Amino acid sequence: MKNYAFKWLLQRITASILIPLTFWFIYSAISLSKMKYDETINFFQSYINSSLFYVMMLAMLLHAKLGLQTIIDDYVTSKKIYNLSKWGIDLTSYTLMILLTIFIIKTAIFNA
Repeated sequence: MKNYAFKWLLQRITASILIPLTFWFIYSAISLSKMKYDETINFFQSYINSSLFYVMMLAMLLHAKLGLQTIIDDYVTSKKIYNLSKWGIDLTSYTLMILLTIFIIKTAIFNA
């Protein structure tokens, strides 16, 4: 993805999504700290809470991936290290996105 204007716009969109979700997550984390185990499980089995958490984590992973790629593009001059870094960032972020999807689906559907 060499279109820097698209990357810039996508990074701003993910940041805009993360702002309200971060406030929701902070409030939820404070609430979760006072909950018992069963209440915590019920919190994540709620479709609204699990959906908000899923969107927040996906936006965060995509935002971090774009930021790391920008740093690599700007500061890494060795082609070998550049390619290895890009590959590592892509592998890590996509693996985490897939695992996140699996865990959210497992929690929301199979434990309902």
